[in-house]
Amino acid sequence: MNKSGVYTVQEWSDYIEGRIPPSQSLLMEQALMEKPDEMHNYVEALNVHGELPSLNDPTGFADSIMHQINQMQPSNVRPLSRSHRYRWVEHKVFHYAVAACLTLIFLSSGVFDKVAPYHLQDGEHGGSFTEKWTEAATSWLDNFKPKP
Repeated sequence: MNKSGVYTVQEWSDYIEGRIPPSQSLLMEQALMEKPDEMHNYVEALNVHGELPSLNDPTGFADSIMHQINQMQPSNVRPLSRSHRYRWVEHKVFHYAVAACLTLIFLSSGVFDKVAPYHLQDGEHGGSFTEKWTEAATSWLDNFKPKP
């Protein structure tokens, strides 16, 4: 770091090439995020390096990387089959969210007002208010139930 508190192009070049200790690397990365003046020297160090070196065996390199990635994944994790991808629909929270949304829709559209007991006409006698709502809700929700 020079007198002005900014890392030099050579220091950024060493950072790019991985020749600095990890603790210093973290300090430089933090300085890069916090001080806009650091970006100028960092970009200049990137330009000094020009092109990346070419690979002798690109296919072998890609295969070795993929092999390392496969080893990093836990062996007990299997990819989800098509039938298991939509298990979130069976989760209780999903059903509660749907019920809350439907309640809001019914409240805003005035459906509750139309079904309230004070709207019963003379001669209409058909069970309690709770029974009517339960029957209406179950018949309506049965239409959305997935077919086995």
